[in-house]
Amino acid sequence: MPTKTLIACTALMLALAAPAVAQNAAPTAKVADPVAQALRERGEAYRHAPDEKQDPQEQRTTNALNAEILDQNDLAEMRDRANQAEHAKAQAEYQAELARVEAERQRIDEENAQHQARYQAEQERYARARADWEACNKGDRSRCTPQ
Repeated sequence: MPTKTLIACTALMLALAAPAVAQNAAPTAKVADPVAQALRERGEAYRHAPDEKQDPQEQRTTNALNAEILDQNDLAEMRDRANQAEHAKAQAEYQAELARVEAERQRIDEENAQHQARYQAEQERYARARADWEACNKGDRSRCTPQ
């Protein structure tokens, strides 16, 4: 019991101390330009030139490439949506087929149970008839079938 109390007290102290520790933690600096930061970490210099200082032909090429990338992204998104719709349709068809197969399995099980019950009844009727026949052959005329 003292161990459980010690553990509970320690957990309570840690829970109460967490806000104080969080207040003392150094705030994380936001990175204004993640590309520049990644390049600086690799030891490379990165300076984004203002648009008016860039070569107009390079700007047109960049804009055309960016437009192509956006078109490709849109096309990929449309394909993804079409694929998701196709998958949902296939999933629904699969579930319907699964339900149909399960219903068929249940029907077959019921049919087999009926056949088994008829077979068991026929077996019992045969056993009674055989017992009567054997008794009749041994001399018990009350168990003989009329002819």
